[in-house]
Amino acid sequence: MDLFGALILLIICFFVFLIVVAVVRYAIDSSKTSKRLEYLIKEVHELKTEIKKQNNHKQDEKKYIIDERV
Repeated sequence: MDLFGALILLIICFFVFLIVVAVVRYAIDSSKTSKRLEYLIKEVHELKTEIKKQNNHKQDEKKYIIDERV
């Protein structure tokens, strides 16, 4: 009976731990800070792609300038 009681206690502790993890995870995901962070990450990604496009465009222009000078 001692082993059976310890096993039940272990299972109950495991389920309580899972519930606490789920509540904390939900609180983090639904917070305003995480939504703002997601928006900022998206904005930074868009800025990086825009900068890459501009750099590629500038490099293309430089190729033509070198050809014109020669």
